[in-house]
Amino acid sequence: MEHRKKFLAVGAMLLATFSAAWSVDYLTEGVDSSRTGWLKDDKSFNLTNVSGMKLVWKVHLDSKPHEMTNLFPPLIADSVDTPAGKKEVAIFAGASDDLFGLDAKNGQTLWHINFKSPNPTGGRPAATLCPGGQTAVPAMLKTGPGTYKVYAISWDGRLHTINPADGTDAEPVEKFMPPNGKPYALNIFKNVIYTSTAQGCGGLINGIYSYNLDTHVTSLFLPSGGGLWGRRGTPVSPEGVVYMGTGDGLWDAENGRLGNGIVAAQIDGKGELKLTDYFSPPNAAFLFKRDLDVNTTPVAFEYKGKKLLIGTSKECRVWLLDRDNFGGDDHRTDLADTGLICNDEPNYAGTGVWGALSVWKDSAGVPWIAVPFNGPVSKRFHAPKEFSRPTNGGVAAFKVEERDGKWALAPQWLSVDIDMADEALIANGVMFVYGSGEDTRQSHIDRAWNETPEPQPPVPAAGPVSAQSTMRIAGGRHAVLLALDATTGKQLWTSGNQITGWSHFSGISAANGKVYLPTYDGNVYAFGVGQ
Repeated sequence: MEHRKKFLAVGAMLLATFSAAWSVDYLTEGVDSSRTGWLKDDKSFNLTNVSGMKLVWKVHLDSKPHEMTNLFPPLIADSVDTPAGKKEVAIFAGASDDLFGLDAKNGQTLWHINFKSPNPTGGRPAATLCPGGQTAVPAMLKTGPGTYKVYAISWDGRLHTINPADGTDAEPVEKFMPPNGKPYALNIFKNVIYTSTAQGCGGLINGIYSYNLDTHVTSLFLPSGGGLWGRRGTPVSPEGVVYMGTGDGLWDAENGRLGNGIVAAQIDGKGELKLTDYFSPPNAAFLFKRDLDVNTTPVAFEYKGKKLLIGTSKECRVWLLDRDNFGGDDHRTDLADTGLICNDEPNYAGTGVWGALSVWKDSAGVPWIAVPFNGPVSKRFHAPKEFSRPTNGGVAAFKVEERDGKWALAPQWLSVDIDMADEALIANGVMFVYGSGEDTRQSHIDRAWNETPEPQPPVPAAGPVSAQSTMRIAGGRHAVLLALDATTGKQLWTSGNQITGWSHFSGISAANGKVYLPTYDGNVYAFGVGQ
């Protein structure tokens, strides 16, 4: 009997320890303020259990697409005090100004709200690049045991503070930014919300916005250059410096134009965002002429006492930068770069890096970089371990190395072929990466006057959209989710053909043994490991 009691006590202790390891939140796109994509506290996944991942649930949400945009990856609050008791709640934002609270255990809708924003007029008309509607992934704060606040920007530019327990307003709605400006994923750092805008949507000038939750004051920084359209929004370093790539613009620093580079800004003593530094690659003019924009969210991290930052563009080359000496004296010198990983042509639309970079550290504390890319791998790029020579896209992994003051981004492995590899998350040695399966064309086939015109696809059931969106919606394939060994690149699991839809400018989230992926058709897939 005594042995049985000891066994039960040990079993209860192991169960408590195991359960605690599964209790994490996913409160912001890219996991943290620096946008690393590294779930360093989530031990629910491992190299063994991901091989048995199953589709836990699939649900359809009543979210109407705008052009090619629909649902965004969720935020996860692990233990919310809801009217029905404690629940793990997944918060999904939809382009049609919808916000959904789902029970993460089974996909059941707990609440659904629509911001009912008036349709803004003026500015650039709706199209693939300017879809209108809610375009920013919300951000969440944990305010106490079992309590959280969700911050979201509706189509009209207003800031909503929502209680994830029941979908009610936790604070009055506030003015934040002009309407229809296509803000990107929200970031919260020391009670300040950050976002950025791009493509001139809504007639707005491209810029970085901040909103102080204590003073209710908005500040705006305009780089007088390109659009700031990194998928994971603006990263904020531990020092409170916000960074962003500036695509779609000319680099002319002497005249205050900072397009096709990376800008750094910080809130000063007056509460205003001010430029603190900037970097532009030596071939910025070439990038501008070929529309190879600096289009992704940079990532801030530290190694060997050095404050570092990585960034990339559609050209498909990654730069390693010193945050304390940003680009050197000429603002154009990096510590190291990868060389071309893809996009030999070069192509401004269907190839290059379009999703998000990720950074994580191995057991020795050495940083690794994951670079998901679209299209064929460069003929000049090779890695010690190659599981394919991708033609549709893949992931390239690098180690950050430093020897005698010289830095390098050393290739480690190249993944299997992934159809439009888009975004990666790393948890406990496992890399989750997904391919969007979208049609990335941005132009019609050029035909002579006496040739048969290119067949035009029917208008999607979602309603009238622009010609480019109509073409690409018809050409979409299906998304795929994979689990890889983060240090070797070996494929451990794939969703195969289980996901029937594709996604555009969306992403994945992961927490507590489940990975979530929404698709254009309004479906949400949750894959999980055995419990």
